[in-house]
Amino acid sequence: MASFVAEVLSSAAQLEKEEILGKLSTLAKKTDEMKAEIQDLVTRKYKDFDPCYGESSQLGERVEGLSEEMSCVTEKIESEIRGQLNMSTGEFQSLTRELQEMTSVMTVLERLAKFQDLLENRETALREKKYSEAASCLDTVYSLLQQTVHDRQGEMTIMASLRTECEVQKQKFIFDLGDVWKEHIFWTTSDTSEGGQWELKLLTGGAEAEVVQEMVVAMAMLQVLQLKMKSFGEKLLSCFIKPLVLNEEVIIDTKSVSQTHILWVSVASSKKVTDSYVTVLDNIFSMLNYLHIKFLKFPIAPNSSVTLMELLGTEISSQAVDVIVKECLSHAIPTNRKDLEHFQEVVARTELFQKQLLDLGFIKSDNSMLTDYVRNVDVLFANKKCQEILEQARQMMTSEIHNTTVISDDQPLGEVTQLDSGPSSKKTRKVEISSEVPLSGNTFKMPTCHISSSVNCLMNLAYETLHEATESSPQCAIQMFYAVRNIFELYCGVFPTYHRQSLSTLPQLTALHHNNCMFIAHHLMTLGHQFSKKLPSTLNATFVDLIYKIKKIGTESFQEQLNTQKSQISESLKGSNGFSGVSDDEQYFAAERSIKQCLHQLTHLQNVWQEVLPVNMYRKAIGMLVNTMVSELTDYICVLEDISSDDARHLHSLLSVVLEKAGPLFNTPTDKADNMDVELQRNVSKWRKFKELHLVLNASLQKISDRWAEKKGPLALDFSANEIKQLIRALFQNTDRRAAVLSKIR
Repeated sequence: MASFVAEVLSSAAQLEKEEILGKLSTLAKKTDEMKAEIQDLVTRKYKDFDPCYGESSQLGERVEGLSEEMSCVTEKIESEIRGQLNMSTGEFQSLTRELQEMTSVMTVLERLAKFQDLLENRETALREKKYSEAASCLDTVYSLLQQTVHDRQGEMTIMASLRTECEVQKQKFIFDLGDVWKEHIFWTTSDTSEGGQWELKLLTGGAEAEVVQEMVVAMAMLQVLQLKMKSFGEKLLSCFIKPLVLNEEVIIDTKSVSQTHILWVSVASSKKVTDSYVTVLDNIFSMLNYLHIKFLKFPIAPNSSVTLMELLGTEISSQAVDVIVKECLSHAIPTNRKDLEHFQEVVARTELFQKQLLDLGFIKSDNSMLTDYVRNVDVLFANKKCQEILEQARQMMTSEIHNTTVISDDQPLGEVTQLDSGPSSKKTRKVEISSEVPLSGNTFKMPTCHISSSVNCLMNLAYETLHEATESSPQCAIQMFYAVRNIFELYCGVFPTYHRQSLSTLPQLTALHHNNCMFIAHHLMTLGHQFSKKLPSTLNATFVDLIYKIKKIGTESFQEQLNTQKSQISESLKGSNGFSGVSDDEQYFAAERSIKQCLHQLTHLQNVWQEVLPVNMYRKAIGMLVNTMVSELTDYICVLEDISSDDARHLHSLLSVVLEKAGPLFNTPTDKADNMDVELQRNVSKWRKFKELHLVLNASLQKISDRWAEKKGPLALDFSANEIKQLIRALFQNTDRRAAVLSKIR
């Protein structure tokens, strides 16, 4: 009986096995057919682009049916046959492998069918303007493509085709969303010689709001929204925000037409920085608030708190705040201490503006640049004040220098205006300050001369700034003190460079520059000490280290001018042909012309220098040039080997002209006539030698011998024995008398 039962079970198992094998064979055939049909469909749809929507739906249904059959066979094997085949492990494993292979293929087919459904759903969503749903479908397709469902999935050409198709669809979708953006957000501009107008039109009203929301979410999912907002922000910054800050003649307005909201800004051609910070801040907030209400309030994802305004702020808030600070709030910083009392109004208005931007989401809570800027008012005041001081100083340094003012003992700063802080003049103020520090009675004495009015104003600016520093906070006082130091350091670099051409070609301006430098250096000796008691004790309030540098640029410039004048005198004297043969009319005229040129040059310098330079300085300068002329004249004549009596007479006449004209060069309106010779002797080192030469040219041998007086006479003080012998040989014929005189000179 037992054997019979076993035989029956064996027969039943054999029948079940054959049935399952048959079903597996059928499923394999159906699977192969399905693979071929899907391959053909995908090739035609995604490669050859044939329309086949009906076939796609039928294949999807067939894949689902085949999947159900596969599930039934799997359940059969697992529930009924596995126990019966436990005695035949090999057959079971073979069936299991076949089943796994069929299951893998089936999974791929299901995945392909799902791809098809997602892509068709995306196209349907696009037609219905459900852009977020279309983006979600595309995102799901990309996620599925990243999952591996078959060991040899990478070798399947159909998967590669799907990847390519998805990328193409994504780029086309992005392009289509860009067109939708342009349809709803677009700019118009008009530029003319009288100014320009920018309009931003937003088609975001009514039913279009839902379309814009769908577009925004889709762009965010496709990761292109950030780039689009960056472009939008740059346009907004250049066309709206900067004009509102930089131009005082700006009109901003809004209007709505149907479902379109329009924001426009009209800018005048003049680019004047506005002085009304309140107007600027109000305009900026009004514009951003309008954009927020009409467009930028849209969230970038469903149930998300992040809006377009926050994205916009991420892109341009730092640049916008920087422009507002530099071009608006910086102009509200006072440069007068009296105005500091009202600056709290600026602080309060700026804090309100920052809160408004924070509420909109344009800036983040950790962005406190606006309030940090205005709250640091002491530093800002000092910085702006110092910047203004240096700008004023530079303007003075680059202005014309030929306008002059007179400096004298009783007016060490010339004619000065009164301080804003009181009725006393700057001159009186300096007397009071100097009385606080015991100084010599000669400290503020200046020789009478002319200086440039601009330099006079520059020094007045330095005194006024230091006076204000003594009434400021310690931090401001330190900055203002160093601003004054920077004025004089700037002078050393800017003034000689900017006026280089004038200083090298115009003697009068060179003299003025010399006086300017001496004037500045004179005041720098005591400038720091006058204010040191009222400045912070941490300061080394002195300007003495700048004195040498400033004096140097003045003396070097004047010395270069003197060298130029010397060269011109030497060049003029070269036209005399060495003063030889002046008895000839042509030679005489050449020599006379060269001397007259020199005297004319010296007379011109007298006219431009005499009133400008201090008296002593003028006499030294003109004396140096006269000395150059008479020294070279003497040298020319002393080397002549033959001087006829007619030549000597003409040379004597020419030198007489120099003697006659040189004296008045040293005269000043307050001098007496009898002082001329004294000044010549004092300032022209070769003058006495020149006069002795003039005498020798018209003297006899005996007179020359008497003035030599065995090297004890006046002639021996300026001439060497060889020079006198040379002159005697050139002037007198070779006679016994000449030989006797020559023998006495040694």
